[in-house]
Amino acid sequence: NWDRGSENIRYVLSELKKTNPELDFSHLTLIGHSNGGDMTALFATKYPKLVSKVITMDNRRMSLPRTSKPKIYTLRSKNYTADKDVLPTEQEQIKYGITVQFTSINHSDMDNDATIEERKIMNDFIENYLSLK
Repeated sequence: NWDRGSENIRYVLSELKKTNPELDFSHLTLIGHSNGGDMTALFATKYPKLVSKVITMDNRRMSLPRTSKPKIYTLRSKNYTADKDVLPTEQEQIKYGITVQFTSINHSDMDNDATIEERKIMNDFIENYLSLK
C-alpha cells in the first residue's frame, strides 16, 4: 500500500512536470496525514532528491527519514503514538534538524473533521515551519 502510494506520488510529479513545465519543482514540499503521511515519508526515503520538505501529520507506521535533506517536520496527535522507530530520537532530531511537533489535537481531527480552532493551530504550525529557511 505504501509503496504503491509512493509510486503514485512519483507518477503525479512526472505528469505535472509534463503539463506544467513552468512550475518550480526544485522546492517541492509534500504533506500527508496518517496513511498519506506514511506514503510521504516513504517517498522522501526513496527519492530524497525530488523533494525539499516533508510534512507528516501523525503518520504512525513508516519511519521518518533520518536525513538533513529533505527537511522533515511532523505534527503529532495527542491520542496516538507512532510505532517503534517511526519518530527520530532527540539526538537524531538535533543531528538532522528534524522537528517533531506535538499538538493537542486528536488523530482523527487532523483532517476535514478538524474544528476551526484546530485548523488554525495546524495551519499556524505549518506556516511557521514553511517560513523557516
